[in-house]
Amino acid sequence: MKIRTLLASAAALTLLYAAPARAAEISEISADEYYGAKYFETALEHPKIAKQSNRNKQIRMVARDIGWNRKKLAAAIEKVESLPGNASALAKKAIESGFAGTRVEGRVLDVLINDEEPKHVVVYVRFQGTKSADVVKDASQIAAVVAKKAPMISTLSISAIHPKAAKTSKTSVWSAKIGATSMSRIQEKRIEDYADRLYGRMFEEVKSKPF
Repeated sequence: MKIRTLLASAAALTLLYAAPARAAEISEISADEYYGAKYFETALEHPKIAKQSNRNKQIRMVARDIGWNRKKLAAAIEKVESLPGNASALAKKAIESGFAGTRVEGRVLDVLINDEEPKHVVVYVRFQGTKSADVVKDASQIAAVVAKKAPMISTLSISAIHPKAAKTSKTSVWSAKIGATSMSRIQEKRIEDYADRLYGRMFEEVKSKPF
């Protein structure tokens, strides 16, 4: 009986340690982690890195190259690689679904992500405005969703088209940019009260036309 018990315990431990790590959610991936993982992925194409005898040595070399602690880089790589799909595609889907039930539901027309520079991922969002008095509130709502659903995004470039314009219109009546730090400070429950006098100041390169 004791032998059977020991064997069963050993089998259970084997299954425990063999079990794959939990897949990460895109909302858990920071801009820093995404950059580190993508930098490592690109670095593997370099002959000096590719010829290393094992992955640990590769990680150590890349970590030294970007000035990171090896454990930090290894953790970032593992986290990003555990995503259930392409990071940019997952981020796009998460952002789009995040508008459900918000003030901009049904009015967001485009969500495009550019991650050609992994250290600074940009998302472009085009939406249909309702009136000029509410455009900053709408933009603040969009920024809050981006920050919450896809923190790997460094900058949001946003534009609103006229309320009566065709959904295919690329002519904006309001446009701006906002960085990740500012986006993370927007509280969805306070948008109605704070958008015009506080959150509006966080947007940069603002261009506005009368609606």
